[in-house]
Amino acid sequence: MAHGKMDSWIIIGVSGVTCGGKTTLANKLKNLLTPVYVFHQDKYFYLDDSPHHIKCDGLDHNNYDILSSLDMQAMFNDIMKTVDGENKAHSFNDERSGGKLQVNGKKFMVLEGFTVMNYKPIMEICNLRYYFVLEYGECLARRCLRLYEPPDVDGYFDRCVWPEHIRYRAEIEKDNRVKILDGRSHDALDVVVSDLKTLGAVQV
Repeated sequence: MAHGKMDSWIIIGVSGVTCGGKTTLANKLKNLLTPVYVFHQDKYFYLDDSPHHIKCDGLDHNNYDILSSLDMQAMFNDIMKTVDGENKAHSFNDERSGGKLQVNGKKFMVLEGFTVMNYKPIMEICNLRYYFVLEYGECLARRCLRLYEPPDVDGYFDRCVWPEHIRYRAEIEKDNRVKILDGRSHDALDVVVSDLKTLGAVQV
């Protein structure tokens, strides 16, 4: 693996609750940083009929809210191939227009997903780590406005989505390297930009 090249990268982990703002933040970073490579964890779900899936208790529905529903090794492999020079990112931006942020001699990578930092190999390669949280009512209200494939079945949120989030959140909160972000706030990008400036980020 290309661990010797890690010093050329600033890797940003964006994780947390469903509908909390992870993808929005990742997309804003894609438009702000240069050069930047973005990975989305939800691209690595196993197929619906995969034997890797586990059913939700009491429901005839796969539990898509646990790490084992995703091929995390494949995601990590793609990340490391990109570090080594083979671009496997889901999106990429190297535009150098005015106002973009760069760090001389460095490339940026954004890793986004609901449990992306609960997978230890990814957690350990991140330079900056963020985790979105929401209260139950706000999360449920936002989730009801989303369309999923396959769609949520009755009871899925309360039986799987929320309890799994609470479990994974408890893991994350034990690690003081992670900054907790309120999904109701609008300052997430400002928080990340401030941290990037401490790492040497300046406008192009």
